[in-house]
Amino acid sequence: MDITPWNGTTMRSFVEDVQGATKLDSADEAERLTRATLGTLAEGISGGQVDDLMPELPEELRRELSGRSGQARSLDKTSFLDRVSGEITTTDLETTEDLVRGVLRTLRTWAPEGQIDDTVDQLPRSISEMFG
Repeated sequence: MDITPWNGTTMRSFVEDVQGATKLDSADEAERLTRATLGTLAEGISGGQVDDLMPELPEELRRELSGRSGQARSLDKTSFLDRVSGEITTTDLETTEDLVRGVLRTLRTWAPEGQIDDTVDQLPRSISEMFG
């Protein structure tokens, strides 16, 4: 996966927040994880909900996620984590889950008020619990 150069401080800030939440060693790893997690999340919720999450996200993520909005796919926790682990350097699902939790906690702080609750309502409980 190609890592997009940061075009603004907003993307840098988001990735730094993810890196802090996950304790990853590099910003590139944190960005890969962020894109994999949010891309997979976007597949599991409605296109309208993806649009509702996007206003406060960095422009780079908004562009990427806007192409994924559409009909929600049914995902269980294992499928969700498998998809993310396929995009990052670890394949251990326990480690992947810890990392995904860090991204979702970061998303919670960046998302417009009330939108995380609306997102969680569209997900199976096993995935929604990862929002912490």
